[in-house]
Amino acid sequence: MCPRPLLAVVALLLALTGTAYADSYWAQIEANADAARKVATKPGWQGSVSLGYLATTGNTNTRSLNGHALVGYKNGKWQDALSFQGINASQNSTTTAQSYELNGQSDYNFTDRDYVFGMADYLRDTFSGYRRRTSEILGYGRRLLSTATQQLDVEIGGGARQTQYTNATGSSEFVERLAASYLWKFSGKSNFSENISDEHGTNNTFIQSITALTTNLAGNFALSVSYTVRYNSNVLPGFKNTDTITSISLVYTF
Repeated sequence: MCPRPLLAVVALLLALTGTAYADSYWAQIEANADAARKVATKPGWQGSVSLGYLATTGNTNTRSLNGHALVGYKNGKWQDALSFQGINASQNSTTTAQSYELNGQSDYNFTDRDYVFGMADYLRDTFSGYRRRTSEILGYGRRLLSTATQQLDVEIGGGARQTQYTNATGSSEFVERLAASYLWKFSGKSNFSENISDEHGTNNTFIQSITALTTNLAGNFALSVSYTVRYNSNVLPGFKNTDTITSISLVYTF
């Protein structure tokens, strides 16, 4: 049987601290693994760790650090994924951005193209007005395209979302979620991926797009360039609706 340690870890962290993506995660793991010349569809554990750092000194002292870890497990019809991402930026010793996000998803594939999933998501981003935002979603996914070079998955689901803002207010609501993940291996060493999701609730609609280009450097190491757009329809006064993240990272796949 497939162990459930990943979802147990997610549940524990959510319980202690207070949007779905296992197939999307696996698309990223497969992209990184392919770029690093690894086999991505084998059963068992695999994953990737990426790190990006930028610093300037002189008239302005700036620092930017971002890290992303993906861990996946496959066994028979079960597929699990856990992702953690952290971002920290400062200017002249003053923190200007800081966010942490933890996502977990478990899929059960009942055909070669169809699966059901359960997921949990935790976000802390005080510089966007969120002290804590969690969501739990159940849904259905289908693989629309599966070739040697391209993969396209779509998902639909529903669940609950709980939000605590930095001004001490909060809300709980039902949400519907639509998502799609696309992977294109356009050469033996490079690939392109696009992951987009729309999580709609009565209080807020959250849309996220992650576009990435990954290419092999040597052995298990690859270089990834990504651009993330996050849009919230309803934000606290003084905060912007749209955040963007541009990242250049070194990726190690295992």
